[in-house]
Amino acid sequence: MRKLAITLILLAILPLSGIAQSPHAILKSFNAIKQTNGVVLKWVIKGGQQCRGTKVFRENAEGVFVEIGSIPGLCGDFTKDETITFFDSEPVRNSINTYRLELGFQGLTEPRSVFFEDFGREDHVVFSDQFINSHRIMFTNNQSKKVLLEVFNRNGTMVYSESGTGSDFLIQASGFQVGPYFFRITGIEQNPVQGKLYFGGK
Repeated sequence: MRKLAITLILLAILPLSGIAQSPHAILKSFNAIKQTNGVVLKWVIKGGQQCRGTKVFRENAEGVFVEIGSIPGLCGDFTKDETITFFDSEPVRNSINTYRLELGFQGLTEPRSVFFEDFGREDHVVFSDQFINSHRIMFTNNQSKKVLLEVFNRNGTMVYSESGTGSDFLIQASGFQVGPYFFRITGIEQNPVQGKLYFGGK
């Protein structure tokens, strides 16, 4: 009986996995949303809650949060929820951007992250990892459409296919013959995304 009681106490004090952590006590929500030309941060302050000034931070390559902007003045409403937005016009390209807020006299929020892809004039980018013999194809799919990836060898024979609703595909090249390959992604726009890969084989 004593062992059972101790077990129940431990279960009660341990955090439950899978439960989303609130961004902050005075916030209803806090989100980072990718746009074509940057990232929009959007947060909702609960009615009856206030803060004095808001600072916006983005994590740099060293893992340090650096201030990228601020919103002066009193934030929040005495009776109703208030929605506030901030636009980051210079997120780190083709990287995960992590943000947090400092709500004046209320402390820091939990971080929020979003991947910002910017391929310049191209419609995709390929990241190759020769150590694990893999290729990640990244492309824009903001509307989460169902897309189809097809990979062809030099003879035009399809050797691999995969579908999904994300904005990237990871291909493990092990088991494929060494040589050049071509890929096509359809379902995003009228014209397919096309490119080349080179499988080293292992």
